[in-house]
Amino acid sequence: MQLGKRKESILAATVDMYIRTGEPVGSKTIEKMLNNTVSSATIRNDMAELSAMGYLEQPHTSAGRIPTAAAFRLYIDHLMNRRNLSEKVCRNIDGLLKSVADDPERLIDEASQALAESTGFAAVTTTPSGQSAEVKKIEVIPISPRAAVLFLVTSCGLIRTKVCRFDQEIGSQALEILAKVLNEYFCGGLLADIGLPQVQSMVASLGEYGLACVPALTAFYQLVQETAESEVLLKGQLNLLKHPDYDPVRAGKLIDFLTRGETLADLLSAIPKGLNVVFGSECKRPELDGTSLIVSQYNTGGRPDGYIGIIGPLRMDYAAAIPLIEYFATSIGKILDEMMGINSDGSEK
Repeated sequence: MQLGKRKESILAATVDMYIRTGEPVGSKTIEKMLNNTVSSATIRNDMAELSAMGYLEQPHTSAGRIPTAAAFRLYIDHLMNRRNLSEKVCRNIDGLLKSVADDPERLIDEASQALAESTGFAAVTTTPSGQSAEVKKIEVIPISPRAAVLFLVTSCGLIRTKVCRFDQEIGSQALEILAKVLNEYFCGGLLADIGLPQVQSMVASLGEYGLACVPALTAFYQLVQETAESEVLLKGQLNLLKHPDYDPVRAGKLIDFLTRGETLADLLSAIPKGLNVVFGSECKRPELDGTSLIVSQYNTGGRPDGYIGIIGPLRMDYAAAIPLIEYFATSIGKILDEMMGINSDGSEK
């Protein structure tokens, strides 16, 4: 629906002021914000029309008006003036991320913590999925006559372990052969390409040790699956308890929802690629009413690999938060590509 330039200016000013103060906005305030180019009476009439259209609402008869979710959506998509990050902020982010550039999991953890601290909201991130990572090394280390630890190292720096228990005592020679065969079969290949039939077919390649090593092959396949999955990280959720837009009961329900990792992962996976702002009312989740998610995917090898974003009340400073999240996402992707030896165009170095 076309509002016209004047109504758009009035609506944008209303949203800007409401984000700043959290208080209903009156026509006199808008008149000043528009440098007295529109009379207060005209603004009142336009605000009444905007209310009838569903963009504004009046909490009390004598009060000013506050923007609805529909107003925020129009504001974010068409009316908002984004603010560029300062060089100092960019340098600080770069310095923080480069200090942990050798560990992908710590990289994501530190980025999430920094985002929560800088915005004052909850930050949600997912670790690299591992789907696009190559297997770099596999080790099998005995820890007892009937147990061993499997080590899996990937091209993006992920290191995963899993304990394997055997049905009978197994010697070091069998484990050495197992490690050799696993490396011959899978080193240099993508985690995403390792399927159960491939792993099962290795029994024959292990000769006399094949049946004894079946528990290790099963454990290896489980380890591959676990490594390929993303982990959801949540930081700063207690910030929501301090925000005036949440009462304690509502904040508690929201935090309880956010701590359910699988539910939160499902919510993130349903969000389209790129940067998106999603309102709780659009998710059909009552726990998210009055809540907004600003989420961006970061890429590795030119492919989406994980998420980073913030969760907070509908009244957020989107003009500042969106460029910040985009910068974090871009920087994380670049660092992960460097770890994996991938150029910006997705080709290998």
